[in-house]
Amino acid sequence: MQWVERQHFHHRSALMQGWGAVLLLVACGLWVRLGFLMWDQDDSFYCSRASICELDGTMPTQLILLAVSAPLSVAGSALLVAGSARRQTTEHVLRVIEMQQSEERARRK
Repeated sequence: MQWVERQHFHHRSALMQGWGAVLLLVACGLWVRLGFLMWDQDDSFYCSRASICELDGTMPTQLILLAVSAPLSVAGSALLVAGSARRQTTEHVLRVIEMQQSEERARRK
């Protein structure tokens, strides 16, 4: 039964890591798109002779990309780190338990 629970725990940890990596890849894609939008624009303001300036049409798109990519980056990083920490902690605890059992067997002999 312990083996089944351990495998289930590892599967959930790997799933967390996978979702974290996917979210980070999506956020990275959004950041790349944002970079191309910022690099592609000449001026963000157009001013006419009457000194009436208008905002460029790509500015709201850039702000939306930034607003969406920031939480995705945070959530992806958190999931990736949490999944990795769970796996490493589990491995450490299992090794400690095995060492304790080994010492206990050695004492009995």
